[in-house]
Amino acid sequence: MAQQPDIDSKAEAEFGKPELTLATSRDGPDPRLLALVRVLARRAARGLYEQQQKDHPASRS
Repeated sequence: MAQQPDIDSKAEAEFGKPELTLATSRDGPDPRLLALVRVLARRAARGLYEQQQKDHPASRS
């Protein structure tokens, strides 16, 4: 059976030791979470806008 590569060691060598930190209430929200929320909100807004354009095309005079 073929031996699997050691992915954890490779990732650790490339990126450094993995870090898991939990934000406390005084630290405020996690910036990664805020960035994710912004991306998801933009995507939802874009989808809603495109759907509205499809449902109610603007009449040109």
